[in-house]
Amino acid sequence: MATPPERPDEGGDDPAGPRERLFTRTAGALLAIAPTPVALALHLHGPLSGGADAWILVLMIVSAASLLLGAASISQRPRLGRVFAAVGLFGALGLAAPHLLRSPMASLAVGLALLAGFASLTNLGGVSLTQRTWRRPVLAGMAQGSALGSVGALIFFGLLGSVGKVWVLRALALSFAASALLALAWAIRRRREHPRRAWAVLGGLAAALVAAALGQGGSAGILGGGVLFATVVLVALPRPPRASGPIAWWDLLVGHPERLFVGTFLGLSLVGSILLALPICAASDRGIALLDAAFTAVSAVCVTGLVVLDTPVDFTFTGQLVILVLIQLGGLGIMTFSTAALRLLGRRMSLRAEGAVARLLSLQDRGKIFASAQQILIVTAAAEGLGALALAIDFAARGDDLGVAIWRGLFTAISAFCNAGFALQSASLVPYAGDPIALHVIGLLIIAGGLSPAAIVAIPALLRRRSRPQSAQIRLALITTALLLAVGFGLILAIEWDHALQGLGPLDRLHNAWFQSITLRTAGFNSIDLTALRPATLALMMALMFVGGAPGGTAGGVKVTTLAILWLMVRSGIHGTWQITVFGRRIAARAVLKAGVIVTLGISAVLVATTAFLLTQSTPTSHALFEVISALATVGLSLGATAHLDEVGKVLILACMFIGRVGALTILMILSHRRPPPELGRPEEDVDVG
Repeated sequence: MATPPERPDEGGDDPAGPRERLFTRTAGALLAIAPTPVALALHLHGPLSGGADAWILVLMIVSAASLLLGAASISQRPRLGRVFAAVGLFGALGLAAPHLLRSPMASLAVGLALLAGFASLTNLGGVSLTQRTWRRPVLAGMAQGSALGSVGALIFFGLLGSVGKVWVLRALALSFAASALLALAWAIRRRREHPRRAWAVLGGLAAALVAAALGQGGSAGILGGGVLFATVVLVALPRPPRASGPIAWWDLLVGHPERLFVGTFLGLSLVGSILLALPICAASDRGIALLDAAFTAVSAVCVTGLVVLDTPVDFTFTGQLVILVLIQLGGLGIMTFSTAALRLLGRRMSLRAEGAVARLLSLQDRGKIFASAQQILIVTAAAEGLGALALAIDFAARGDDLGVAIWRGLFTAISAFCNAGFALQSASLVPYAGDPIALHVIGLLIIAGGLSPAAIVAIPALLRRRSRPQSAQIRLALITTALLLAVGFGLILAIEWDHALQGLGPLDRLHNAWFQSITLRTAGFNSIDLTALRPATLALMMALMFVGGAPGGTAGGVKVTTLAILWLMVRSGIHGTWQITVFGRRIAARAVLKAGVIVTLGISAVLVATTAFLLTQSTPTSHALFEVISALATVGLSLGATAHLDEVGKVLILACMFIGRVGALTILMILSHRRPPPELGRPEEDVDVG
């Protein structure tokens, strides 16, 4: 049997080698940001001395030392290194805490830094879910990580607006110097094996020094040279060897369902942001700011409906058409369209891609991928077509020109079925509070979109007594949806009969109470003034928005089946039977655990986002909580706070909409490292709770 050749980057017979380790890039990044707590403390608090500044001095030293210890230990002992890194990051947060209350931009910078740090620490070294472990030569990996950390520190202080401060400049210079020394050491040591790469590093270092000299030692020259050299390091240094053979870059996306899901929505949001920022989409000569365009694009792709611009006023017909396309693609999922397109073109996806799409569509049988996508498209086309026709006739009967009625009918039908909440009326559906035809047609579209196509197709079969039994998921989704609609309708009608609904006739009160109960399925339309509602109604609305629609549909929220499983778990616990059964089926323990995780993550996201919102925006607590839940559940209802957001608030709500659409659980699955189940079971122990 032939002995495999020794790789050039190795030093010895050990496949890991003394010169090649895991997580070296993370170590380099921690080394680069180690001066950040010192610069942060001196910049925000001034020269430090004893007495009142003692806690700042201690926290600064602990934070910087923890980052250095994390850099030194994370390659050899990843868990210990992760602890040190976390202590360093949260120490930096403590140093910046007093300043966060005074500066929204500082809050944004710290939030982004913590998010980046969390992502790095929960996916150490880029271990992919394809079970390929990447090892890096120590110097090369640390140099690349240090370059990334230096650029990240520059962006962080740039958001704080303190790049030109003397201590910040010194800290950034140290970060770039660490990257330069590591890269220079690699170039000298590996110049014979990689002569071109080594000369590229030396040339980049020379160019950086020239840039610093031309800037006469100023901040522009130093930082410009540092960024230039960091770019050279990231491009010139070799890629890490892989433990199990080569892998195409697209396999990292296609072979991972959660990463594929998030990637398609992120890509669609980026394209939509660029298109909406074009002058052809703006109704005014000033154009649309990039942040406002990005907010609108994310809201459309995530089918939320929260807006910072007035859709019928600020966007041209082209802009409205772009928004409509984004709603349609985001509502159904771009993977549904691509799957159907591949089949129509006579092509078949790879086995890896088929597995990813099957998991995205919640299918057990890969052979049903195209049939499922075809069913989704047929149901969507039928519902939106019939809804657009009915609405166009109704709008024309109310006095709209035929062309305007057709366009508004089509836009509203697609927006309603996709649960998007975008409307071509500045006041949403308030002008149609007395039009039961429009309210009920849009309401039916919202219900149909909130259910999965499989559930819609199953409704006639369930109404027939001799039909084949449907799955427990479909029956739970239909029953829970009906109960929530009925409860919402009854309570809204009872609470607001002589308050927000008092200006309407008796029948119109019934119509509008029913419609508001429907739109809480994450649709985002409103036919009455939400600011006139009682606090009890707002509390009910927030609870129903948090639940959302059914899995497989276009609605957001934690899903009605999640709520149903948790209630069944409560019922089983009360009866003393810790096994959940419904409709003659036993619910898997994995589904129960997943329901608990989803609700816990959802509540945690609401608490964190609401706290951040209150720290950065001047908004009443009830309004902040309502806006955050509306964004995370991709509902789109607003009490008016969204229209008055500053830049930080827009970024915060934008992030909430995206997280709410792709799901906090999906993001954590991307960031986490999947481990195979242990071969031997652990001993079981009962823990008292409650």
